[in-house]
Amino acid sequence: MLVRASLFALLVPFAACSDSKNDASIDAPASQNDAAAPSVTTVTCPASPAATISAVNTTDAYSPSSATISVDGIVKFVMPSDHDVVAGPSNTIDTGVAVGFSTTKCLKFSKAGTFGFHCGPHAFTGTVVVQ
Repeated sequence: MLVRASLFALLVPFAACSDSKNDASIDAPASQNDAAAPSVTTVTCPASPAATISAVNTTDAYSPSSATISVDGIVKFVMPSDHDVVAGPSNTIDTGVAVGFSTTKCLKFSKAGTFGFHCGPHAFTGTVVVQ
């Protein structure tokens, strides 16, 4: 019993040292404004995109396999029923590079960098280089 009373006596002063001004800041949620804006966004396809990438069924490859565009350029992806676009593991800039099977989608790239991607079922690769 003496041990319990001694432990209680040691803990009471620490509980009393709480500073109410700092308690709220510990539990405050992170600001929504701290999140970085996405570098890749889906947009309406323009009449003349900066590049068009499609998948070739006979060779299981993207054509072209790489496209170089300017910042804020738009790439049109045209995927058949058996190929898609998935952000590649080397794509550390943005995972928004994604186009489903049988889908045509235009993506706008707003930051410079190299955006890797691959076909989910077949693993062939491609890149968009934004300068």
